[in-house]
Amino acid sequence: MRKRYGISSLKLTLALLGALAFWEALGRSGLYPPHLFPPPSRVFPVVAEMAGSGELWGDLKASASRWGLGFVLGTALGLAGGLLFGRVRIFRETVSPLLHFARATPFIALIPLAILWFGIGELGKVLLVAWGVFFPVWLNTQSGVEGVEEEYLWAAQSLGIRASRMYTEVLFPHSLPFVLAGMRIGISTGTFALAAAEMAGAFEGLVFRIFYSHQMFQTDRMMAGIVMVGCLAFTLDRLFYWGVRTATPWLDEERDEA
Repeated sequence: MRKRYGISSLKLTLALLGALAFWEALGRSGLYPPHLFPPPSRVFPVVAEMAGSGELWGDLKASASRWGLGFVLGTALGLAGGLLFGRVRIFRETVSPLLHFARATPFIALIPLAILWFGIGELGKVLLVAWGVFFPVWLNTQSGVEGVEEEYLWAAQSLGIRASRMYTEVLFPHSLPFVLAGMRIGISTGTFALAAAEMAGAFEGLVFRIFYSHQMFQTDRMMAGIVMVGCLAFTLDRLFYWGVRTATPWLDEERDEA
């Protein structure tokens, strides 16, 4: 397994270096004006300048705190909704269609409503991130619960397991791979929602800095912000992936056997 991880890391590093080289060559080719498409050799010094001034860390802290709170809230609600809807038919047939309607609503369309209801403070931004995280966790958890074989439930009932323990000892463990898949998707959708939330009503944050730099026609700083948002999302995804593989090694064994 370690050998496979090492090979994957090497391939990832080579792919990253190749992408940076292509970006640098394209930026210096003259196909695009340098002020519209700055190469990495101009963008990364701007990142270092923003880090040295403290601007980058302030924006990173603001975005990370909004994302973290929204991710926890959205995951908790999605997990509860998936477990409930997966077993209670009346909720699945009445409330679930409404949630599917809400899921189809773009994040950006909710910004004016969030500002109207919650102002330009942090609450509205956190709730928008939670909105983006909730749906993939809910859908995946519900799919996992619905996939539990009735034989397991009958066996648990024959042993006298109560309804509350049925969720914690049968349904949730069986649905864990689905829950983890939904949470990983939620990392990306939560980042999309964070971008929408910081587009309006924010005064700090990585995405706010991108739009502010756009207004000031500072393309190098705008590109630097885009790079940092991508690095943040990628780091969160990798940390989650490695954390899951470390905490649940039996899931890897099941996949290898399959």
